[in-house]
Amino acid sequence: MKEIVHLTFKNHPERKNVLHKICVGTFERRDTLDLDTDILIARGFTAQALKKLSVPFIEITVTGFDIVVALNKCLRRFKPKKIAIVGSLNMVYGVDEIKDIFSCELQSYQVEDPRELEAAVRQAREEGAEAVISGHAASVICEELGIPNVIIESGPKTVRHAVDEAIRTVRIMRQEGEKSARFKTIMDYTFEGIISTDGDGRITAINKYARSILADDGRSLEGARLSSLMPQFDMKAALSDGRKYLGELARIRDRTCMVNCVPLDGAGMVVTFSDITRIQELEEQIRAKLYTKGLVAKYSFRDIIGGDPCFTEAVRVSEKFSKVDSNIFICGETGTGKELFAQSVHAASARRNHPFVAINCTALAEDLLESELFGYAEGAFTGASKGGKAGLFELAHRGTVFLDEIGDVSPKLQSRLLRVLQEREIMRIGHDRVIPIDIRIISASNRDLKNLVAEGKFREDLFYRLNVLKLCIPPLRMRRKDIAPLCRHFIQKNRRQLNSPLRDISPEAEEILRSYNWPGNVRELCNFCERLSVLADGEIAGIRDVRTCLEYAEPAADGEEMNPGSRRLASLEKEIIQEALARSTSKKEAARLLGIDASTLWRKMKKLSIS
Repeated sequence: MKEIVHLTFKNHPERKNVLHKICVGTFERRDTLDLDTDILIARGFTAQALKKLSVPFIEITVTGFDIVVALNKCLRRFKPKKIAIVGSLNMVYGVDEIKDIFSCELQSYQVEDPRELEAAVRQAREEGAEAVISGHAASVICEELGIPNVIIESGPKTVRHAVDEAIRTVRIMRQEGEKSARFKTIMDYTFEGIISTDGDGRITAINKYARSILADDGRSLEGARLSSLMPQFDMKAALSDGRKYLGELARIRDRTCMVNCVPLDGAGMVVTFSDITRIQELEEQIRAKLYTKGLVAKYSFRDIIGGDPCFTEAVRVSEKFSKVDSNIFICGETGTGKELFAQSVHAASARRNHPFVAINCTALAEDLLESELFGYAEGAFTGASKGGKAGLFELAHRGTVFLDEIGDVSPKLQSRLLRVLQEREIMRIGHDRVIPIDIRIISASNRDLKNLVAEGKFREDLFYRLNVLKLCIPPLRMRRKDIAPLCRHFIQKNRRQLNSPLRDISPEAEEILRSYNWPGNVRELCNFCERLSVLADGEIAGIRDVRTCLEYAEPAADGEEMNPGSRRLASLEKEIIQEALARSTSKKEAARLLGIDASTLWRKMKKLSIS
């Protein structure tokens, strides 16, 4: 048989992929195996012993053909009149059906325990058996007792079938092992406790996270009753009545957890639980990722340019505001940089690592603005996204919300905003669940909210909720010293972005800029500098370049009152024209020097009373 097995492996198609070892003998205890192997192939009593040891093995079955071959060999060699077949059930099974085929008498002796083999062999001899057919173990006994014997051999086809079955079984075992390893890894690296029990409520499987909470001393929990570890749940009801627990809050040792318990139709149950603290941490991580996707303040106090005393005072006040968590109301004309200050306050505050969400309250219709701010549940209205959508208040959790042009919010939204400020919680449109939030509100408007309150267009209680800290940003005309530095900053910025040759403005052009009132404030100045960078041909912008790009008001007509800025601009323009006329021999030459048409020069001379 050893030679048959050797040839089977030698000629097997997968011989290069299979390592094998052939051992002759019987193994009755695990410690006698001494084999580092995936699976064993055995037959007879050795196979029976392996069954008891729970060792992976494939049994070589003894076929009727194998018995017939052994009988023929015994008859030819010993010519007995009576033959005993001794062995396990696998070896003697079916002997009675072939008795009549042979001329000699056949008697089978089934043995369950190999320790009974010698007694069976002696009994067969006493009952007249002249030869014995058996397996290896009984053959050794026969040799010792001097009884003629033949071993029942397994043929090449039987051995090959067993080898093929062993290879297939090992492959399946490894695949299942990989699945089990993956499943265990998933279980152990899931930050959620997972436990399964049998029908009696005893733990059959538990992951690493659940074990760390229920048994931090490292003891094994398999086989323990789950009710002793989580007594607050009626496990008996879950097992017998099929009662489910979903989303229940409970104390498990020193932690507050959300617990789910699902019965498995009488086969036990699966219990999962999550630490509420961990859920909150995951929520913060999700919000942090949203923060990195654009809900972030791009500017800080380092980006604010200005040295005028009234402006530096506004910066100083806003820096103090950033140290506290109170709501801020920013007032200022359009284009003064209200959002720049709001972002700077956020970037310097304790909330700087959390989202900054800005929304213009006049840019969206009322219903759309409400859904953007508060979010909505699935199916809340026609066109609502599947699964619903989180609102900006929800996304800004632990961060800052900047509401620009707050004075244009409708009364309906004013009521909802008031609840947000009072309760620090929101409810999505079409939903019945309240979501707690932690946000700071910075609002802004270019309108006088006090007048709106007096007119009944803005809620007084909401106004005082928003106007805890007030920051007023001066318009550009009140900080004329900052016009030139801002202008040079924008020119340098455009020089890089637009590849413009312009790098500065002349002193005369600078004077014109300082004389202009800038009704659009810094935003208008920024747009002017971009036009100037695009249209200027040289490195220094002069009076002609500025006049071409600057959209300023004409001096007041006769009889109209001029403001100080307009009078100053008109006086400067008059001086420039007079200087050009003094340097020229004709008005046409003066117009060419100023870069304007002669008709335009004539019209300006008439308005400025230049003879």
